[in-house]
Amino acid sequence: KAVVSTQSTGEVQTIKLQIITNIVSYCVSAMGTSNVIHAVFSPELGTKKGNNLNLLIGMLQKALEASSQHSDAYSQLIHKAMHVNQLSTEEQRELASCVAPDADKCSAVQRAKYAELRLEQLAETKDRQLALYTQLIENLIYLLWRHVQYYTVYCKDPTEGIGGEPLPKKLLSANNDYIKNLTRELPLHLTDPLLKKVVDFCSNKTSSSMTSSFTSALVRRVRKLMTA
Repeated sequence: KAVVSTQSTGEVQTIKLQIITNIVSYCVSAMGTSNVIHAVFSPELGTKKGNNLNLLIGMLQKALEASSQHSDAYSQLIHKAMHVNQLSTEEQRELASCVAPDADKCSAVQRAKYAELRLEQLAETKDRQLALYTQLIENLIYLLWRHVQYYTVYCKDPTEGIGGEPLPKKLLSANNDYIKNLTRELPLHLTDPLLKKVVDFCSNKTSSSMTSSFTSALVRRVRKLMTA
């Protein structure tokens, strides 16, 4: 049935999303501490091949699009759960059958309760996914900030260093042409409307697990680097 299929798909989506989130979280840890930066992504833009900043921006765009759809779906499920008696008998029966196999034999009142329970379960899955999207988007913005800072500040001026110390030469591996291109074209790829979507999403309290202050601060830092 459609509801069973939706739930199965939701579980698979959650697992896939958790894997992606874990990989991005690993990339954050792989960059190292504030004293030593290990660039994980190269500074190329405009190419879909390789581990580069264009890949991060593309992932950010897709994550924002998907999270918006999940947020709408979450709101719809909560609305249905709160107004379960307004659903058709067929829809109630279909929802209830996922909780109680013999839903057809239940009274109308019991069927409505089962349907409400199922809607709450589906909403809980969406809420978990929204929490993962929040973590994913936050980590993607963090990676973008650290890499843009590394390439446009520390690689551009090695004497600047990190924490007032010159960077080791082995860390200065980025091609100067790529860095110049990054400085020139980054605002065309990491646009202000895109950054605004990040702030708006993380400020949305649809999911109780969302927090926005840290991500908003990262967005401000990225904007500052692009306008410096």
